[in-house]
Amino acid sequence: MDIQITPSRGATVVAVTGDLDTASARQMKQTLNDLLDQGKTRIVVDLFGVGYIDSAGLGELVRAMKRARKGAGDLRVCALRGNVLRIFELTRLNEGMGVYPTCREALAGWE
Repeated sequence: MDIQITPSRGATVVAVTGDLDTASARQMKQTLNDLLDQGKTRIVVDLFGVGYIDSAGLGELVRAMKRARKGAGDLRVCALRGNVLRIFELTRLNEGMGVYPTCREALAGWE
């Protein structure tokens, strides 16, 4: 898994490429924890490059979202496609987490 971090419009975009699964969840956890520890509580996770996500990956996103919200921010996800989008729909995470078609839409309101 590859992670690129870019500041954008008052938030931080975390672009992920590869599978977000048990093997890579630790790397995602560390990345999100580092951002949150730095006080960056407005996070957009771009999942366009992710072809597979499992419960460990979902768990890290939910954990970080809760922590960001406690810090008066939020964690939003964008650009979900294929099986990743279906997993969000099946688990109903798309109802409790900000899910957006594009990064631009996810960043709207944080400008």
